Amino acid sequence: MDLTVSEIKNNLHRLIVETDDVSVLEKVQEYFGILKGKQVDWWDTLSAIEVASVEKGLRQLDNGQRIPHEHVRQKVKQLLGKK
Repeated sequence: MDLTVSEIKNNLHRLIVETDDVSVLEKVQEYFGILKGKQVDWWDTLSAIEVASVEKGLRQLDNGQRIPHEHVRQKVKQLLGKK
C-alpha cells in the first residue's frame, strides 16, 4: 500500500517529535539539507565527541606530540599480522 504525501509527513513529524536525541535530529536536519541541495560542511556533521577528538589531536600536534607515518604503518601491519 502506497502512502500519501500527507501520511508520510505525519509519520516523519511523529518520529521527530518523539525523539529527544539531539544527534538523531541533527542527522535528520543534515540529510534534509543534502536532499534539498544545500552544501553541508563536513565539520558541521561531526558529533561533539568527534570534534573534541580532532581538537585534541590538533593540540597534540601543536605540542610536538607526533608519531611518524611510517611508524603507524608498521604498527598497523603488526596488528593485521602482515610482514
